Amino acid sequence: MNFTILLFLVPLSIWVFTIPVPPNATVTIYSSLPPLCNSTPTTPVQDPATVDIVCVNPYLHGVRIAGWINLEPAPPTPPTPIQTPEVPAVAIATGVAAVAGLSHLVSNRRELLLVPIAPIISRIKTASADDPVRKEILRVVEQMGAVTLSQIVKLTKKSWGAVQWHVYVLEREGRLKSVKIGPFTYYFTNPRTAAEIILSSVDPGSLSLEDREKLDIMVSAVS
Repeated sequence: MNFTILLFLVPLSIWVFTIPVPPNATVTIYSSLPPLCNSTPTTPVQDPATVDIVCVNPYLHGVRIAGWINLEPAPPTPPTPIQTPEVPAVAIATGVAAVAGLSHLVSNRRELLLVPIAPIISRIKTASADDPVRKEILRVVEQMGAVTLSQIVKLTKKSWGAVQWHVYVLEREGRLKSVKIGPFTYYFTNPRTAAEIILSSVDPGSLSLEDREKLDIMVSAVS
C-alpha cells in the first residue's frame, strides 16, 4: 500500500496523517518525509488499528512537505508440512511382498499397476500450472515488466493474502523472481526488462551503490 504525500502547512500549524493497518497483521512502514514530521525511515508495526504520523510547522511562514510512505506486509508463513506417521516394519514387509507378487503376475502389462492412481498423478502434475490466480499474476508481471506486491493486488483485484501466497509459491518454483530496490520489492520474470523499467521509474541519483549493482547485474543478465 503506497501513500504519496504533498501538502502545504500554514504557519504554526500541526498536521496528522493516519495510516490504517490491517487487523491481526504485521507490516513494515517505510517513509521518506522531512524532519518536520515524526516518521522514521523504517518502522515495524504489529496489530494496531492505525499509525499516526505528525508534521509540525513551527515557522511563521508556510512550508511545503513532500514525500512518500509505503506499507509492506510481512512475508507469508508457508504451511506446516504434514508429518506422515511411521509405518511398522511388518506393514512395510507385507507391502513389499504384495507389490512383488503383483508385479510378477502382470510382468507383461506393468503399466496396469498405475491405472488406479493415474488421475491423482495427473492432477498433482497440473495443479500448479493450471492455477488461474497464478496464471493471472504471471500475466500481469510479464505485461508490466516489474511490479510491486501492492500493484499486483490492484491489477489482479485479489486479496493481499491470496496474492502473497501465490507469489511465494511462484518464487519457490522459480517462475517468478524478486529484487529489493530502496524500500520497494519488485517482482519480475525477465531481469533485463525489469531493470530498465525500475531505472526509468526512480531517480538514479537516489540509488545506493548496492541497489545500483543489483540493477547492473540484472541488465547484463541473459534472458
